[in-house]
Amino acid sequence: MDLVTNLRQAVASSEIDLVWHRDASGISNERMIDVVVACGHDLVDMTALVRRVTASPLLVLGGDEIQAVTCLNLGADVWLPVATSTSVIAAQLSRLMLARRDRPASTALIAAGNVVIDMAERRVTLHGRELDLAPREYELLRVMAENAGKALSRDRILAAAWGPRFVGEPKTVDVHVAWLRQKLEGSGLRVTTLRGLGYRLDVIPGPVNERAVAHLSVTGRSTSTGPQHAG
Repeated sequence: MDLVTNLRQAVASSEIDLVWHRDASGISNERMIDVVVACGHDLVDMTALVRRVTASPLLVLGGDEIQAVTCLNLGADVWLPVATSTSVIAAQLSRLMLARRDRPASTALIAAGNVVIDMAERRVTLHGRELDLAPREYELLRVMAENAGKALSRDRILAAAWGPRFVGEPKTVDVHVAWLRQKLEGSGLRVTTLRGLGYRLDVIPGPVNERAVAHLSVTGRSTSTGPQHAG
């Protein structure tokens, strides 16, 4: 607990609220997480458990080189030896949080099937008519359209659509996919279930949506079509 007390004092000036849990399962009780520090025994199991419930930046503290390599391969962002000073740990935490916050927001338009997604205005239109999407339905569609034709695991969808601070079970994605499917009727898009993995957004072959193409051609923003957009 000395580490927790010293680290809490070290990050106080950065307005970081440090919450201590005796084991990794405790983070499931948190609604949002900015960054996770894993320390103690069973670091490999702890890293795997953390990565099952959140994509928040993860700093692993302690263990030997073999554990460090394993934890990093499981998705940890940073590993530090147990003897690292609290000031260095605090600096790493601040860096991880800043790196996440400084990611630039996209202003592109994405056309997929008969749908156009305007990311600057957070607006989705189908045949020129705006779709009434809940915030998480919009983010789900955005991520899948950016990666149209690609297999996406539930974990990847959660991290990209809900944000790395989200804490929850991957099955949450299934509920929102069911709601989104109902609103995509006639869109020329199909959300395909990949058993044991996740989902893939497929563009159903059909006539070109001339209204969507015209909308893309008159705008001055950068554009990309779903299947060719880099993920």
